[in-house]
Amino acid sequence: MVKKLEKRVAIVTGAAGALGRATTAELRESGVDVVGVDVVGGDCEQFDIASKEGCAAMVARTLELHGQLDILVLNAGVQHASPIESFDDVQWQRVLDVCLNGPFYAIKAAWPALTGTPGGRIVATASTLSFRAEANKAAYNAAKHGLLGLIKTAAVEGGQLGLTANAVAPGWMMTPLVEKQLADQMRLREASRDEVLAAFLEEQPVKRFVETTEVAATISFLASPAASAINGVCVPVDLGALA
Repeated sequence: MVKKLEKRVAIVTGAAGALGRATTAELRESGVDVVGVDVVGGDCEQFDIASKEGCAAMVARTLELHGQLDILVLNAGVQHASPIESFDDVQWQRVLDVCLNGPFYAIKAAWPALTGTPGGRIVATASTLSFRAEANKAAYNAAKHGLLGLIKTAAVEGGQLGLTANAVAPGWMMTPLVEKQLADQMRLREASRDEVLAAFLEEQPVKRFVETTEVAATISFLASPAASAINGVCVPVDLGALA
């Protein structure tokens, strides 16, 4: 079977995380040369995508390695839970930098490469909290709402250049990022771990967690030629939670 995305080059940020690894594997299976980027390094190129300088270096490194960049997957994310009145200023800025400012700088740095020839793709990991709000997540709510505005702007500006920009909104996935939230949620809700997990599942019609591979497959589709007419949207992969 001919690989549908062969001869394409992608950056995946947050590539060391669970969804980042699944997305990298899915894209590579489709024939893409993937440059995985994460602040932790390891098997990934190590850049701080929360900074303008880190994003510029990330794009420059990709062009150095492959001479092109066709797909930009903005997947890096962090979380912090606290009421507004006690929300730490440093944590506020950190969440905004990783989840909103970083994607802006990455898109800006990658724009010439993505629009040099028709067919460029931007896919961002948004959230169901791009459409609604959850208590104790002021920074994350704000960043994910803002991310959708950024993606829509990229779609409008890039459309005439052959670029599409879209997002996915995953529901609850049992990833290390979610695991790290459990302690905060147990404290804030005054509930046990099992009670918190049950509350997560209660929010959606299908009583299970979303698999990272399900989200990764949607990202891969949005990056493919088959999605060439899809532009400026956010696709929920949430088992009906937003319904």
